[in-house]
Amino acid sequence: MTNNAYAANHTLPNENKLLVTPKRCVALRKGQTCYQQVTFKWHQVELGDYCLVELSTLHKLKCWTKINNGEFSFDFQSDKTRHYALRKSKQDSNLATAIITVSWVFESSKRPKSSWKLF
Repeated sequence: MTNNAYAANHTLPNENKLLVTPKRCVALRKGQTCYQQVTFKWHQVELGDYCLVELSTLHKLKCWTKINNGEFSFDFQSDKTRHYALRKSKQDSNLATAIITVSWVFESSKRPKSSWKLF
């Protein structure tokens, strides 16, 4: 009998995957740009030509040829959660996806800051 909790947390070699580390970027205040170094690691069952794509802009971050696994690091900069996908080169279907969630420590202040103080 197999342990389902173990199987859910460990990817088998015959599965397609796209992992990102870290998965969350934390800014100080809501609406501020979050800056963080992130690393994508991916694996596909078949050798082929693959591209890592940012889905909101369809920008190709990196492409690889004639391989079935790869790694890519870059400086993430965004004030919004971003979705990424691994695709076969020149195709639009997502083979695997990953999300970098942007969160914040404080809500942005809606009242204007005063330039003077009373003591």
